[in-house]
Formats: sequence, C-alpha cells, structure tokens
Amino acid sequence: MPNTLHIVNGDAFGDKLRASGIDGDILVWRESLYEGPIGMQMSDRVLLFMRAAYMNRQHGIPQGMFKSTTTQQENALDKLAEHVDEIVLWFEHDLYDQLMLCYLLSRLFVLPNRSFKLALLSINQFPGVEFFYGLGQLNVDQITQLHDKWLPVNEDQLLLAYKVWTAYSASEPHLMATLWEEDLSALPFLKKALEANSERYPSMQNGLNTIQQLILELIGNEEVPVLSLFQKASKAASHYGLGDLQFWAIVESIRQCEVPLVRLRGGDKLPKYGEAFPSQFEKWCVSLTEMGKLVHACKQDHLFLNGIDDWIGGVHLLGKKDIWRRNSATMGFTRL
Repeated sequence: MPNTLHIVNGDAFGDKLRASGIDGDILVWRESLYEGPIGMQMSDRVLLFMRAAYMNRQHGIPQGMFKSTTTQQENALDKLAEHVDEIVLWFEHDLYDQLMLCYLLSRLFVLPNRSFKLALLSINQFPGVEFFYGLGQLNVDQITQLHDKWLPVNEDQLLLAYKVWTAYSASEPHLMATLWEEDLSALPFLKKALEANSERYPSMQNGLNTIQQLILELIGNEEVPVLSLFQKASKAASHYGLGDLQFWAIVESIRQCEVPLVRLRGGDKLPKYGEAFPSQFEKWCVSLTEMGKLVHACKQDHLFLNGIDDWIGGVHLLGKKDIWRRNSATMGFTRL
C-alpha cells in the first residue's frame, strides 16, 4: 500500500481526519501566513527570529515555542521525499488556507528528488451544510465521504503557487497587483483570496483596512458585546478565515493606539494565546469613540492619527505617511 501523508490546517480537523479511518499519516501545519513578515523560506533564521517576535507581540505566543514548531515542520517538509509516495493537501477556500496552500505548493515545487505524487482537496461547500466556512466544521462521517475525492496537482498549479508566493514575499506590492491580470483559474479559489489580501491594505479614504472598517460599521452607534462582534465579523468576512486571536488583535489595533477609535468595557485587554476567556467575558462590550465615528465617516484618517507598524506578506507598513494603500478603483497600490 502506498505511503500517504495528509497535510492539513488545524489540529481539530487533523483529529477528525485521523478518526475517519482514511489511510495515511497526518501532518498538521501550524502557521498563520497572512500575519507578520514573510519570505520564500520560512525557516530562514533571520526571518524566523522576526516572525517569532511579531507573533509574541501580536498574540502572546512564546517565541521559543514558535521557533521550535516552525523549525520542526519545515524540517519535516524537507525530508518528505525520503519516505512518502503521495501527499494529499486539505485546504479550504479562504485567504488563510489559500496562502498556506500556495506556500506549501511552492516549497514542494522546488524540493529536489520530488518523486511522490501530489493531490489536493480544496472545497468551499459541502452537501447539507448551509453555511460552510471550513473543513473543521464537518463531522467524521462527512469527512469520510471525501475519501479519494482529491485531485492530482498539476504543473500549472505548482507554477502558479510559486508565482503567488514570490509576489507575496516581495517588499513592495506591485507584483501582487499584476497577478490580477493573469489567469488564476488553476487554483479556483485563489482570486477571491487575493482580493481579500489586497483589502488588508489601508484604504485611501480613511486609513482603515477592510476588517477594521467592518468592525466600525458593525458597532455603529451601539455598544456591542465583543463575542457577538467576532461572530458577526467572521460571518461577514468568511473569505478571510479569521480566528479569534487574529480578530482580538485587529480590535486592539484600533483601541490600543495613540488616538483610540473604539473603547472596551468590562476589562482592560482582550485575550491572547493560551489565555482563557475572562470571567463574564460574554458581557464585555465595545463602542466607538468620537474619533472612531469621524474616521468611520472618512472625516479623519486612522494612519495620519495613529500610524502603523505591520506586515502584509513581505511589505512592511511603518509610520504615519508614505504608506502603501489600496486603490479600490484600480486594484493597485499607492503611497500616501
């Protein structure tokens, strides 16, 4: 029997896949490749140090643990050719998974002595599931129905993934913008995912990215429970694949800044990695400050007020002015 390895995103889905009885070993890929500085080789020592520091600052993930996990899985990827006959990649339609898929395909593409077969299962819906947001919501019986539904990965898909990852790793966004003019159909969910990625850039109108803008819109003139806000934002922006840690960090980016756009009632900080929800967290609420209302109405600019220090792929957004912003009319990028 061929030696098969399934590479999946998330321990929860990995456990269900293991319980399904589908043949093969499982490698859970634990990364968040739409956050922090990015490069062509994620095990690069300098890049790994930068990413570990970023993840610690952003989410409270211990730097030693992050470095160790990244090094172990990158080493496992390098050694695949030694003992695997087939690799099956299980990745969804959202930005989170599509970027991870592109990275893994680009890495596998350049591996020497690549003799194993590559296959992909990538879906955005499942029969009977009204609102499909990910493989992790499927039960074991539903996962079993996906057995052998994966398709061979062809050279066009490998080349496209490598091209996307090269553009995403670049220090300026122009290569990503030019991808819009190309045929992306080899990976059918990629175009919408790249659209979501472009929306991570600050807007020309008020300096907010699309998720920050969505948060202000969902709050409006009300005081909104923070858990309800996460649920509504996750559903409205399901093509991002937002987790709760990512969402809390986005809220904090517009709260813990020089001129806050939102205020928090119930506690002094949102949870970070390894922290349980505080007592009565369901009662914690957020509301807009007066400046938040002005920024939401595009009468003030978040970046001019508060600046930014963040990464989108290989692009470092730093400071209050001369920052790359998205031009929604042209799907390009402009410094402002």
